[in-house]
Amino acid sequence: MIVMQPDRVILKNQVSKFAKELSGSVLDLGGGNGERYKHFFQTIISLDINPENHPDIVGSAEDVPLENGVMDSILCTQLLEHVPHPLKVFSEMFRLLKPGGKAFLTVPQWNELHEEPHDYFRYTNFGMRQMSEDAGFTVLKMEQRGGYYSLRTQVAIRFLIDKYHPYQNYFAMLIIAPISTILTKFAIMRDKWDTSDANRKHAIGWAVLLEKPM
Repeated sequence: MIVMQPDRVILKNQVSKFAKELSGSVLDLGGGNGERYKHFFQTIISLDINPENHPDIVGSAEDVPLENGVMDSILCTQLLEHVPHPLKVFSEMFRLLKPGGKAFLTVPQWNELHEEPHDYFRYTNFGMRQMSEDAGFTVLKMEQRGGYYSLRTQVAIRFLIDKYHPYQNYFAMLIIAPISTILTKFAIMRDKWDTSDANRKHAIGWAVLLEKPM
């Protein structure tokens, strides 16, 4: 059993959708051992700062131990909130990519505090565009993750997870798992129905596709 969350469901769908935009050798920044999204790519190299995660490369996304222009593509999902100097990560991505190379990023606009004390930032679409362009990238696509209903449901489910710890409490899981599944599916469906500006002002996060100019 799992506790279903709108953020996780939509995030996985976005990575699946945008994976086809990334070709060649893909560097997964902050990707642990690289297994999470490995099935989307032919060649993926994982970088993580924690050696216990068994990445291909141990290192910081702010200072990647690779030469200039060696990567065809970069994947960076849910990492930028955890680095103290995110502009350095943008500069590193630009440096590492070959001309015409693409980077796909996902970031939270809302999240509960997690991985404390290394939880520093939240991002809007406007902030992501500004940082991307300041680093020299062209923004090809910007896609919102969730609306009002998904956000409200995500907050509620995360509260239940943090309060009752269902992955350590079997009886809590028996109750929370089916409820979370129903709420998540209904929230995502309601966001698809409601195309109003009021709904779109609320986001769980953003997915961004960037390109390094030729």
